Amino acid sequence: MRTILGICVGAILLIVPLVYAQDGNAPVKRFVNATIEQSEASLSLALHSNSVGVRLSAANTVRQLKELYPERSFSSLVIPLMGIVKDEAEDASSRVVSAVALHELHSAIGDYAIQRTAQFTDNPRVKHICTWLTFYRSLEPS
Repeated sequence: MRTILGICVGAILLIVPLVYAQDGNAPVKRFVNATIEQSEASLSLALHSNSVGVRLSAANTVRQLKELYPERSFSSLVIPLMGIVKDEAEDASSRVVSAVALHELHSAIGDYAIQRTAQFTDNPRVKHICTWLTFYRSLEPS
């Protein structure tokens, strides 16, 4: 439990400077890349956590970071997110939030995982969301 709490606190402490780094006058700007890389590593650990809440929070944080930094690929987080989306034993809320985060990353392999999950999952809620995410991706220009 302390490990999970430590990961959450560490992720929060790493993300707070990112918010301030958006200000052009912030002195932290030169450390943004290193901070994002550290945040990405912490999020990867959190996505592999045994706690549903930690995984859910990490997936949502990935989505928010992608909104803040659309030019970054966050490619190291695609595989852990795919693992959550495709796992039938996983909580439906975690799967849905992970699918949305994966959709936001605009990864070809992630989009394929969402499409296959939409076709083969037994969970109607996850199937519905993944079907719509697949549809929205097909509307976007290549």
